[in-house]
Amino acid sequence: MRTTIVVSVAVAAVVGLTLFDAAPAAAARGGRFVASKVPSRSVQPRMHKPMIRNTTRSTFVKKGTVRNFKKGTTTSFVKKTTIGSGKLNLRGLPRHKAAASSALLKGRLAVPQNVKPKLTLTKGPSFKFRPRFAPFVQRHWKGAFFWIAVAGIGYLTIPELYYDRFYTCMAVDDPIYDDCAYILSYAALEEEEVFRVSMPPAASYRYQAKAPIAPADCPSCQWDRFVERKWNQSYAWVKLPDVGNITVPDAYFERFYTFAAATPPNYPQACRVLEEAAAAGEERESARVTMPGDAEYRYEANSAPTQECKSCTLQPFVERKWNREFVWVQIPQTGNVTVPEDYYERFYGYASADPPNYAAACKVLVEAAAADTVMTTGLDTSTDDQ
Repeated sequence: MRTTIVVSVAVAAVVGLTLFDAAPAAAARGGRFVASKVPSRSVQPRMHKPMIRNTTRSTFVKKGTVRNFKKGTTTSFVKKTTIGSGKLNLRGLPRHKAAASSALLKGRLAVPQNVKPKLTLTKGPSFKFRPRFAPFVQRHWKGAFFWIAVAGIGYLTIPELYYDRFYTCMAVDDPIYDDCAYILSYAALEEEEVFRVSMPPAASYRYQAKAPIAPADCPSCQWDRFVERKWNQSYAWVKLPDVGNITVPDAYFERFYTFAAATPPNYPQACRVLEEAAAAGEERESARVTMPGDAEYRYEANSAPTQECKSCTLQPFVERKWNREFVWVQIPQTGNVTVPEDYYERFYGYASADPPNYAAACKVLVEAAAADTVMTTGLDTSTDDQ
């Protein structure tokens, strides 16, 4: 009797446990889980949605598009350590137009260790002039060159044949930075080989000029305007061989002397100082005055002025290839000139003036040619024309 009671209690316990375990299983088959109440505390029922897995295909959603990849097929993504089996999709990558020229771009030279610059300028040009010198920062030249340090710019390389001209232009109290940069730009133009390209039949001119280029687009300084000139201010006497007795206003003498007494003399800049003095409002063309017998020269030059200005010609830019996008411009009696797209506005401003300023337009292309062979960061080849 007693044994029967114990067996009955055990059977009842097994049946109870079976019923307790079956409730969650039945609930799971019905798509939900029901938690029973615990006498010690009240718990809110929670709903869990079942995760339905599809063993046949997977769906990835990205930016509103759906792409299906069948099981067992190779995807279009390449694993980090796998090359060859995957297919790289190039359609989404950024594209840049191919360079037009066959000439290779040049990278920057590394600054030599313990470099001793031939010239150090602690006062560099203002920010608006710095893009003019960017093509010559650590630039490689085919011939011998010097390193110089310029504040605000860095290390410039100057060809040996052009160093004297650059020195007389830059190492003064009041440099004309456009002219200093043009000296280096012209040196780069003379060094590079020109590659030509015929104008395609389907191409069109961006601009067609009407006036041809005048023969004399590089006039020399007219020193005769300042021989025995009478100024409306105090002035000094200067002797120039093969020219005569020049009069220089005292207010402009220091600047004049800096250029005229340089080694070698920079007479074009010295003459420009006198032209600036003559353009002042209180000055006008006046009669000549003979040098008094008791007057003394404030400065006597040793060499005579020569024609140092080189005429800028558009011939190197006729059907020229560039390493950047360019347009076609027709110049009468010159030919089809190619102009880089990012320099066109400046070129057009000079070429379309009335009368055309072809000398200034030509200098724009010389500057562009100097920058065209230099590899720059971020394709930053534009210049600031301020």
